[in-house]
Amino acid sequence: MKPVGILYELLIDILGLGSVVGTRVMALGGSLLSGNSDEIHDWIMGLALILERRDSEGSATAIVVGGGSTARRAIEAASTLTSDRDALDRIGIAATRLNASLIREGLSGVGIRVSEVSPFSIEEAVSSAGKGVIVMGGTAPGHTTDCVAIELAIGINAESCLIATNVSHVYSSDPSLDSEATKIMQMSHEELRTIVGEATEHEAGGRSVVDPVGAMRARENNLNLDVVDGKDLVALESALSGLPFSGTSIRGE
Repeated sequence: MKPVGILYELLIDILGLGSVVGTRVMALGGSLLSGNSDEIHDWIMGLALILERRDSEGSATAIVVGGGSTARRAIEAASTLTSDRDALDRIGIAATRLNASLIREGLSGVGIRVSEVSPFSIEEAVSSAGKGVIVMGGTAPGHTTDCVAIELAIGINAESCLIATNVSHVYSSDPSLDSEATKIMQMSHEELRTIVGEATEHEAGGRSVVDPVGAMRARENNLNLDVVDGKDLVALESALSGLPFSGTSIRGE
């Protein structure tokens, strides 16, 4: 039995999710919602076109949205008032849910079939599968949205989990600090581990191309991960469709 729990397995059996073809889970970094309102509008409309095509093909999609700069600013302000990590996490989670609401309402407003509510837990997300595009934020303190997306992908037997962020690839080192950092096109889970580090204590508002805890869970379950620049909608759609894409593929050995 996978660590996602007996409840998930029962829901999968009841809903028949194990037979859903083309199911993808996508973690959207909150940084993708940066920019002015026109830029955000255009990006959400582009995302809507991708999801419309996937729905017409009978392919299911679940989206977990990060908090981005909204979460980081709120956590930074709150950290002057409290050092309680769970409290800081709850503030970050609220930001992820705000961003998820923006995307969900935007998609719904142009006719994309979305789940009636944004799930607050992986269990709720599993039970919402098959009822439209699932759009949700964070769940509980100690879990980044990358980790939530990966756990959800494991829980619904998704074919892969897509990490859409503000960089185009996993790099050999931080490109903002190292001018000689190189793009990696394909790598193993173990190679990813050496770059993102070990899964130790979670830090609210932490920044990594893939969360170390999520990377560990993907490695343990041999879940394929794809990393793309979420603003590159061609790469995003190609990765969602299982086609060659510009980004990094992370596979088991």
